[in-house]
Amino acid sequence: MKNLIADIKANKYVAGVRQVNRHLLENKIKKIYLATDCEKDFEKKVTDHFKNFDVKVEFCGTRQEFAKLCNIEVLCAVIGILS
Repeated sequence: MKNLIADIKANKYVAGVRQVNRHLLENKIKKIYLATDCEKDFEKKVTDHFKNFDVKVEFCGTRQEFAKLCNIEVLCAVIGILS
């Protein structure tokens, strides 16, 4: 979780699977954080998709913690750090 907080403070980021995917397709993501409490079928689908890109995926935190860090009102399972 310390890495995520440091990355958010030091870099720009996007939250949510749609935003992360959009930026991935534009080769603008250097690292992805995935919440440890997301549903297993969602986790598998997302990680399988992210394997197609040269991006490191790290598991940490919860969806509630991600939402709080990103200052959003809905739960968030994915955060992408922009390059």
